[in-house]
Amino acid sequence: MADGEAPGFSLEYEALVGLLNTRISAGPLAIEILPDARFMVSPNRLAEIVNNTLGIPKPVLAKAFIAARRLFFEHVDNLAEYADLLLDCTAIILIFDPEHVTAVNARKRICLGLPYRARSQPEQLRRLEEELWFSKFLVTSRLKRHNKSPTLWAHRRWLIKNFHKLEGLLDSKWASFEIEEVVLISAEHHPRNYYAWDYFRWLVAERPGLDHKTSWEMNGRLSNMMQKWCQHHTSDTSGWSFLAWMILQQAHPDPRFSQKMQAHIGAEVLDYAMLLGLKNLTLWRFLQEVLGFPTSEEVDDVRYQYLIELSDFRAREPKGSALQVFATKSLIAIGEFEGRDSYP
Repeated sequence: MADGEAPGFSLEYEALVGLLNTRISAGPLAIEILPDARFMVSPNRLAEIVNNTLGIPKPVLAKAFIAARRLFFEHVDNLAEYADLLLDCTAIILIFDPEHVTAVNARKRICLGLPYRARSQPEQLRRLEEELWFSKFLVTSRLKRHNKSPTLWAHRRWLIKNFHKLEGLLDSKWASFEIEEVVLISAEHHPRNYYAWDYFRWLVAERPGLDHKTSWEMNGRLSNMMQKWCQHHTSDTSGWSFLAWMILQQAHPDPRFSQKMQAHIGAEVLDYAMLLGLKNLTLWRFLQEVLGFPTSEEVDDVRYQYLIELSDFRAREPKGSALQVFATKSLIAIGEFEGRDSYP
């Protein structure tokens, strides 16, 4: 709670802050904003946690937000003295309004001031770990406004970028955790999450905290993991786009390794699509990007099979259908790439 006594608390505010402060960093926690108290398991409570889900009736959250906002603006000019209070206030504010930039900036300033204010490095680490947990709690939420919030994803990027060198904050497996427990969970909850995938691209391109060897080893594992993820989410355009970007734009320094990876993943996805008779345009657009315009012999064999499938789609699918049009245009583009008027 607060560093000092301050007026403006409400029962709703205290109930939510109490639950968040005792539970937020203890493990996975989801959030549901309920229409009213009738949906509560325990009707006499203002908010409750059931099966790792924090349930908050909307009227309770609104009243807590009003109190939090008042406290925030009364004390925001005195961060050093009221840091804990302001963290409590901004937690409630961001649950209510994930695009509240002023609240996020206050949390940034508190994080930047920790080296001067924390009594020890372990305390500084604990506070930053709590901030990362709180950020994860919001961006992996099933609530669309939080899950797809540009402000919240930018804040998480800022945290990793500014504090990844702090000894003890991120362990050796943090990158895997960030991918599997943050980005992909967020993507599971809300497909085509532009801000989550943009954060993912930044993470892979910048590789904060990873040495050169570890980075490329991670890329190989990540490409295979993303292939499996995309095959389970065949209609998610963002996932396929990211996988193509990984293969083509984040290639291994050894060209032979990259070419074999491109051919291997292309072949497995093509086999998977043919086996199940998949006609998702997002999947076939991925194959067009990876196999349609190769620059190496490694891809030639699987590319030949891909061209056969395109020719079959052009002839077999109803004329004017999305897949038939795609196959026709793809074959024309490939023909132009190869310097011929059209492709048979």
